[in-house]
Amino acid sequence: MWKQVRLAIVGMSLLGLGAAGCSETWKGAKQDTNENVKTTGQGIEKAGENIQKQVQ
Repeated sequence: MWKQVRLAIVGMSLLGLGAAGCSETWKGAKQDTNENVKTTGQGIEKAGENIQKQVQ
């Protein structure tokens, strides 16, 4: 019986560690995406400004 309890505890611990790792990866991916969207927006704004200067 104790062997099963220990096995369950080890299994739950590994599952918890795996979930925590995935959580950090997801947070990092969201942060990277947010930064990429901002950078792309700034690039589009600069391109629009350059087009306006060429038209004038």
